[in-house]
Amino acid sequence: MKDPNKIENARWELLAGYLTGEADEAARREVETWSGQTGENLDELNASRQVLEKAGLYYQTRPFDPAAAWCRMQAAIHPAAPSESRKTQPAIRLFTPRLMKIAASVVLALALGTVGYYLGYQQRKTAVICEIAAADKQVLTNITLPDGTVVTLNSQSKLTHPKHFTGDTREVSIEGEAFFEVKSDAERPFVISAGKARIRVLGTSFNVCAYPETETVEVVVATGKVQVTSPEAQRGGASQVVLDPGEKGVLFNQNNQLVKLANDNPNVISWKTRELVFNQTPLSEVFQNLMKVYHIDIQVSDPALNTLVLTAHFNDQSIDFILEVIRLTFNLELSAQNGQYFFTSRNM
Repeated sequence: MKDPNKIENARWELLAGYLTGEADEAARREVETWSGQTGENLDELNASRQVLEKAGLYYQTRPFDPAAAWCRMQAAIHPAAPSESRKTQPAIRLFTPRLMKIAASVVLALALGTVGYYLGYQQRKTAVICEIAAADKQVLTNITLPDGTVVTLNSQSKLTHPKHFTGDTREVSIEGEAFFEVKSDAERPFVISAGKARIRVLGTSFNVCAYPETETVEVVVATGKVQVTSPEAQRGGASQVVLDPGEKGVLFNQNNQLVKLANDNPNVISWKTRELVFNQTPLSEVFQNLMKVYHIDIQVSDPALNTLVLTAHFNDQSIDFILEVIRLTFNLELSAQNGQYFFTSRNM
C-alpha cells in the first residue's frame, strides 16, 4: 500500500509549483484537473493562493533579510523534534485535517517563494550595468571586462555589460563596431547582442560591426569559432552559422537573411591596428578605408580618379604620409583644409 503521507507531500509540491509559477505544463494540467474534481479541492487551492499572495505583499513592503528568511525556510521544512514532555501532553485540536493540509501546502509554497525571492534579491543586488561609449573620431582600447575579456571599441560605438557576470552565460551588447578577445571559459559561453544578431563563443577573437544606420551586421573571425544566430533561429528556425578563422557572417537586417562568406577584406580591423593592405584596389575603396581609419574626408575632382588601382602596404603610417604616396603614385594634386583632403588631376 502506498504511504498516504508521500501522496500528500507530492500534491503539496505540485500546488507549490503551480502557485509560484514553477510548474511545467503537465504539472499545471494535473493541478487544474485535481482542483476541478471537488469543491473541497478547489477551496484548498484558493486558500493556498490567498495566503501566498498575502505573503508576497508582506515581502514587498518590508526590508528583506536574506539570512533570516533562509533560516525561517529551513525551520519550515525541517521543524525541530518535540521534547519528551510535549509528547506526553494531550494535543489540542486547533485545525481540522483539511486546514492542516492547506497549511502544509502553503508552508511549502512559502518556502519556495522565499528561496525565489532570495535568489531574485541577490541577482538585483549584483545586476549593475556598465555602459562604455566611444565618441566621434575616438577609438577606446584595452577595455577589460569582469571575466578578463578585452574589447577595443571603434568610433561612435557603445558597449553595455554587467559589472559582474552571473549565471551560466556572460552577456553583453554592442552598438557600433568592436573587436573582442574573449577570455576562454568552457562553462560559461560569451554571448553578444549586436543589432538583430546573437553571437555566441567560448574563447576567441573576432570583429563585430553593427552600426544602427547600416543595412547589415557583420562578424569576422580572427581566431577560434563563433556562432551567429539571426532572429529566425531564435524563434525556432534554422538560420544560424558557425564561423571559422577567415570567415565572415553577414546578417541582412531587412529580411533577417544570414549568410557565411570567406572574408576577402584584409582591412577589416585596420581601424584597430592601422595596418592597411591594398592589392590592385580601386582608389574609391582605398579612400573609404582611409576615411574610416583616420576619420577624415577625401574628395576627388574627377570621378574617373576613383577607378585608379593601388598596390601598397602601410603599417601605422600617418595619414599625410599615405596620401602623399598616393599623390606621387598617380601624379595628382593634393590640397587639405580642416581635415578634408581634395585630389585633382595634374595639368599636363
